[in-house]
Amino acid sequence: MPAERTLEELLPTVAEYTLGLDFEEFIQGERPMVIRGLLATDDEEHTEIAEEYLDKAVRSQSTKGQLAYGSIDVVPEWDEHRIFRPVPDAGAFGYLVLEAYEDDGPEYFLDAARRQFEYFHEDAPRSEAGGISHHIDDIELWIDAVYMMCPFMARYGQLTDTPEAVEEAVDQIIVHHDHLVDPKSDLYRHIWRETPDSYPDGSLWLRGNGWMANGILDTLEYVPEDHPERGRLEEIVTDHLLSMAEYQDRSGFWHHLIDDTSMYLETSGTMQYAYAFTEAVDRGLLDEEYREVAENAMSAAKTAVTSDGAVQRNAAMPGGPEAPQAVNLYGQGWFLISGTRLREAGAE
Repeated sequence: MPAERTLEELLPTVAEYTLGLDFEEFIQGERPMVIRGLLATDDEEHTEIAEEYLDKAVRSQSTKGQLAYGSIDVVPEWDEHRIFRPVPDAGAFGYLVLEAYEDDGPEYFLDAARRQFEYFHEDAPRSEAGGISHHIDDIELWIDAVYMMCPFMARYGQLTDTPEAVEEAVDQIIVHHDHLVDPKSDLYRHIWRETPDSYPDGSLWLRGNGWMANGILDTLEYVPEDHPERGRLEEIVTDHLLSMAEYQDRSGFWHHLIDDTSMYLETSGTMQYAYAFTEAVDRGLLDEEYREVAENAMSAAKTAVTSDGAVQRNAAMPGGPEAPQAVNLYGQGWFLISGTRLREAGAE
C-alpha cells in the first residue's frame, strides 16, 4: 500500500494546479479563498499573484464601496425563483486588502477598506434586528456572511482604532447566530428569511457551518480581551465545535449535509474544520485531544487530491442540499490555507 503523501509534498502541487485555473471563470465569492490560500503559502510568486488580484478588487471598487468586483450588481440566476445579489462577499476581499496593506501595501488599500466598512455600517440592507442582509432584494441572513464580513470589520476596527467596526462585527455574529442556530445541535441553518419568517434552506450545510466557525475564530483575533461579549463568542464557537466533533465520519471527513449520512463526504468543509479545530486547540478553547479531529480531517482531505494537484469532492456553488461535487476555488484555497496551518502546527 503506497505511503500517505505529506503536506510538504502536496502543498506545492496543489498551488501549481491552482495557478493554472482561470479565476475569472469562478463566482466572485470563491476568489478570496484562493487568494488567501496563495498568501498563506508565503511564497514570493504566489504573494505577487494574489496582490495583483487584490489590486484589481480595489481598482474596481463600486461607487457604493463594495470591493468584490461590483458584487451587488445582478449576476446570473442560480435558480428560477430570484436574482442573487450578494452583499457580504466583498468583506472577504476587504480582509485580504487589509492584510496586504499591513504588509507594506499602498495607502489607497486602507482607504478602500474604509469605504467598504462604511458601506456595511451605513448603507447595507438590514433586518429589523440589525443583521446585514445577504442580498439587496428580500431580507435574508445567510450563514456564510459571518466569515465574509465580520473578520474584516473587526480587523479594520483594531487597525484604525475604530471601535464601532469591532462592535459591528460582534453584533453581526450574534444576530446571525440567534437566527440560524439549531439549539438542539449547536449547528447552523443555511438561510433565514425575514418576510415571511422562514427558512428557505434550513439544511445543516457543512461548508456553511465552516464559514460560521472560522468567521467567529478569525474575528476573535481582533476583539479585545476585555470586550463584554468576548466570552459569549468563545462559548458559541466552542459549543459548536464540540458538537461537530460528534458528527465526524470515521474516515475523517464530514458529510455535505452534516446530519445526513446518505450525503457525500465533502472536502472543502472538512478542511475548514481541520483549520478550526487546530485554531481552537492552539488558543486553549479546546483540550489537546481535539487536535486529532483536525489531523484526521486533513488526512482525509489529502486523499481527495489528484496526482496533479486538483482537490476533488467539493460542493459546487451555491451550496445547499442539491449542490453537486466539483473541483473549485474553495477546495484549492482551503487546502492551501488548512494545509499550511496544520503543517505549522506540526502535522505531516
